Amino acid sequence: MTTAGLRIVGAVRISRYTDASTSPEVQEETVTATGARVGGTFVGWARDLDISALKTTPWEREELRYWLDRPDEWDVMIWQRMDRAVRSMADMADLGRYAKKHGKRLIFASGPGGDKLELDFSSPMSELIMLILAFAAQLEGQTIMERNQGAAAHLQSMGRWAGGMVPYGHAPGRHVFPDGNEGWWLFEHKDTDPTRSTAEIRRAMVARAIAGRTYSEILRWLEEMGAITPENHRALLATPPREIDPESRWGLTSVRDMLLSPIMRGHIVKKDGTVVRDAEGAPILQGEPLIDDSTWYTLQEALKALATGPKGPRRKDGHPLLGILVCGVCDQNMYVSWYSERRGGRGVKGKRTGVKKEVFRCNGKAHAKGAPALSIGCKDVLAYVEEQFLAHMGPFKRTQVIRIGGVDHRAEIADLEADVEELSARLGQLRGPAADAVVTQLQARSDRLEALRAEPVRPPREEVVTLDNTWADDWSAADDAQARRRMLAEAGVRVTVHPPARWRPPASERLTFDVGTHVDPEQDALEDVRHQESL
Repeated sequence: MTTAGLRIVGAVRISRYTDASTSPEVQEETVTATGARVGGTFVGWARDLDISALKTTPWEREELRYWLDRPDEWDVMIWQRMDRAVRSMADMADLGRYAKKHGKRLIFASGPGGDKLELDFSSPMSELIMLILAFAAQLEGQTIMERNQGAAAHLQSMGRWAGGMVPYGHAPGRHVFPDGNEGWWLFEHKDTDPTRSTAEIRRAMVARAIAGRTYSEILRWLEEMGAITPENHRALLATPPREIDPESRWGLTSVRDMLLSPIMRGHIVKKDGTVVRDAEGAPILQGEPLIDDSTWYTLQEALKALATGPKGPRRKDGHPLLGILVCGVCDQNMYVSWYSERRGGRGVKGKRTGVKKEVFRCNGKAHAKGAPALSIGCKDVLAYVEEQFLAHMGPFKRTQVIRIGGVDHRAEIADLEADVEELSARLGQLRGPAADAVVTQLQARSDRLEALRAEPVRPPREEVVTLDNTWADDWSAADDAQARRRMLAEAGVRVTVHPPARWRPPASERLTFDVGTHVDPEQDALEDVRHQESL
């Protein structure tokens, strides 16, 4: 084949897309220039970004594998350097055998000495040189990995964010720490677009899990609202930002892992899921918590219940209104009871019919002497409660309150003020390098003090998250009486049974239905406008 007829594939790989020193653009320019020297035409590119050569073989990289699986469509493959192709002797040997078998030319734009390197697989000596270079790339890769791991461990021990994948709900930023040094820290991520405001999205996921939604239901909600995926969240925060992948999708595993991960508490978490702790056993923070401890523990209990489901057989005689239905005379809970009807009805002497009727009854022990215990038919009460509940609460969407931890810098401000005063006094007694060192310390503490004084106290706040379903939707979907009882308790429902004012009145005349305050968001906004206009 003539030089003019060569078909070239350019290959680009980078472990971390934010590494500007070996950016994809720089690699492409070098490969393109080398292609011009070789001659021929570029028929395609293999761009594998955020891919480690230490952790993947050439055939495990999606775009590179595409061309390796199609040897009839190209003649030459060009990389910037050998370490862009492989960092393993075994991988280089496999790539060499592939090139020898299919008659391909592998070219590296920058070889030893900086000039172009082309591997000729017709000579055993060339294969030996190839393996020696691959060994050097492998050794360099291991050294870089060990150095990065050591640096990350050091930064983590000081409470700095050590880099890597940005957690969903956070965004990295520079921060001055109590020791006066500046470093990376994870801040709560916000965006004017609700589908990209990942901190709010993650808290909304927590709210739905606490409310009893399954992982599948939360997944459907994320998909329906068009919430940005973790992959695309990281793409937008990259330097420079990457384009959003329209094919990126949410998965059940991602939803589950995000809800179980202590990362949302600001903790540093290892790959095995364990929390990094200091010498005293306290978790080390790397960023702002998205939820407080109380919400975290409530969430974990909800997820445990979701994983295990109800334990043991369900009781068929469980009280469907326990804690909801009270006696209007003694204000005590009413309980389920049974009685056998007599011929002619209640209060008529005669033989019992054997037909049992379920009633709610008060024990009457707290009543005044001579005052009878109250009772009322279960069927009528349950129908009344359902009617009233759906009338009062049915149209409203359910909400969940998420508590967000606050920050109190007052103690740190007091310490910094003392440090500034002490350093200022020392500065007048020093000269030369000692004075320069104190000036540096004084400036760092002054900068930190100024930043903290701008917001010395940020109290804990509550964020109300509106869920998808209405109370009526969940009432209809509830699979048993106990689930409905929990809904009544959550809404603050209280049903009171009063003594009958006449002979056998309807149940509705003996009952009163009270419910906790439920604010219509639209009505609440109108009331706020009226209040502001009246000022």
